[in-house]
Amino acid sequence: MKIILFVSALIIASCASSVAQMKEGKIVYERVVNMRRNITDPEMRARIPETRTDKFELLFNEQSCLFKSVIEEDAPDPFASSGGDRGGQRMVFRMPSTTTFTDLTNQMQYEARSFFEKDFLVIDSVRQIKWKISEETKVIAKHLCKKATTTTVGQMMRMNFGGPPPGGPRRDSVRADNKPKEIEVVVWYAEDIPVAVGPENFSGLPGAILEVNSDNGASITAAVEISGKYSKKELVKPTKGEIMTRQQFTDNMKKIMEEMQKNGPVRFGRPD
Repeated sequence: MKIILFVSALIIASCASSVAQMKEGKIVYERVVNMRRNITDPEMRARIPETRTDKFELLFNEQSCLFKSVIEEDAPDPFASSGGDRGGQRMVFRMPSTTTFTDLTNQMQYEARSFFEKDFLVIDSVRQIKWKISEETKVIAKHLCKKATTTTVGQMMRMNFGGPPPGGPRRDSVRADNKPKEIEVVVWYAEDIPVAVGPENFSGLPGAILEVNSDNGASITAAVEISGKYSKKELVKPTKGEIMTRQQFTDNMKKIMEEMQKNGPVRFGRPD
């Protein structure tokens, strides 16, 4: 009888261990962005939705991972009713697709980026993030997670009403502030998925990151589905685009934005 109990205990322990050590699979995330966070004008706020939701997938194993956008053709348009009953021009924002492959073994990252219909392939080492780990816990997608925090620097995007151009009607304007802003990032990671992966270039913890909360709710990316199955043929690094480092890409984007703003902010006309 003791032998039977001992064998049963070993089987249970083995099953528990296999469940606790999920080292490959797929995590589906939803990112909710607060679109009105930095908009103070009431008319402008009324013309855009409060939030925007996008979906992503993270495919991973112990050697590599791939974080990519999920394009849903039948997804509802969050801007469908914006300004429709106000006679104004609808504000349209297209979020760029994301494809980031990380070689975990060699700590290298390959990121496919598009800007103004031009493709770039950003190749650089994985960013080393300084995390402050807490013992605070919560459950996300049925996984017990621990809390960690860090800070990062982001760029502000502001929307303002600009004055009317000479001889023309009043128009709305959009401009990007070049002033950096320090942002607090709170993440939750699952130690029972012991692979240092996560969404949006966040990684480096003793477990997969299942939630990222940037700037106190301005953007929240959270896991909604986790599976041990994934498409191995999709877990490959991108090869298309002009090759450059992360700093070179940042410098190029800064120059483009500065050139665009020399003629004033991007404007959205109202019908007369």
